[in-house]
Amino acid sequence: MAPCLLRSTDKNLGKMDKIDVANWNQYFDTTEERLVHSSERYTHVAIQFQQTARVAGKLNAINTPGMLFTELYMEADRPFSLYDPVPKETAESVFVLQGDVESRFNSLPETLYAGTHQHNIQYNTNFSGTHIIHSRQFHACTITYHTDFLNSLVEDEPNGALDLFSKHLKKKTNFLGAAGGLCWQQRMAELILSIRQCPFMGITRYIFTESKLLELFALQMEQVHAIQCDATEEYWSPADKEKLYAVKEFIAASYLEPLSLRGLSYRFGLNEYKLKKGYKFFFQTTVFGDIHRLRMQQARHLLTQRIMNVTEVAYHIGYNNLSSFSHAFKKVFGYSPGSL
Repeated sequence: MAPCLLRSTDKNLGKMDKIDVANWNQYFDTTEERLVHSSERYTHVAIQFQQTARVAGKLNAINTPGMLFTELYMEADRPFSLYDPVPKETAESVFVLQGDVESRFNSLPETLYAGTHQHNIQYNTNFSGTHIIHSRQFHACTITYHTDFLNSLVEDEPNGALDLFSKHLKKKTNFLGAAGGLCWQQRMAELILSIRQCPFMGITRYIFTESKLLELFALQMEQVHAIQCDATEEYWSPADKEKLYAVKEFIAASYLEPLSLRGLSYRFGLNEYKLKKGYKFFFQTTVFGDIHRLRMQQARHLLTQRIMNVTEVAYHIGYNNLSSFSHAFKKVFGYSPGSL
């Protein structure tokens, strides 16, 4: 392993480090790789890496017969970049949990941007390029699809959400879900959290993960289809957009408080109709759907960390009825809170 990161020679990147993802191990002082699971159907590898006083992170990779799921977390003392030097035919979905990334693919004319809680999907016959991470912390989940597996999924789709994607696969022409990052839907956030914090063990864990990956793919296709079919995109002023994003940030910090549409509208200078419609337009969820998602994530965290028991968690996030909380929790994550 090389004792230091490669320095970028691209003047447009500035003073940032550049890591070749095809030769991951050579850039770090210490790299620990652990085989978590290996069977005929599934393989799971966990990697931790560190470059003293420069960068540290971890990578989880779960391989299924048709998909490779990877979760990457990196923290560096400065912005950095990752690059794929070898052109290859690739189809993948990316979900950004934290950070801002600017992707420059050699075969695409436009630069792609994605930020926290945004996603995209693409099929690229020449998948090579540079991913510039502008934030010092970066956390993302990627699903890389085996092309034979994708073709088997979409081969009999004459129309609908998968139609356009199917045509690009058959013709081997590039496909991009959206020119800019798409905002996560509530169900997407729930699925990603359930994959990352799956309570099951052994083969059951990977069967569960595989099913959730397929659901994520289906949700992405439906969202892309809806955007492509919407020929009359509504105009939102920069001021309204700024207010709506401020509402979302406020909710992220205050979701345990007794919030109301009237109170939020008054606080941010929006009428209720515009608040509801704008929230749905920009974030693909409702105000209370977002609050519910955040409360359930907090409940899951408190239970997995054994900070509170089930009854205490239910009351903490606003449920007066334990049965209602258990039902809502299971609907989100697919398992009961008591199983934790």
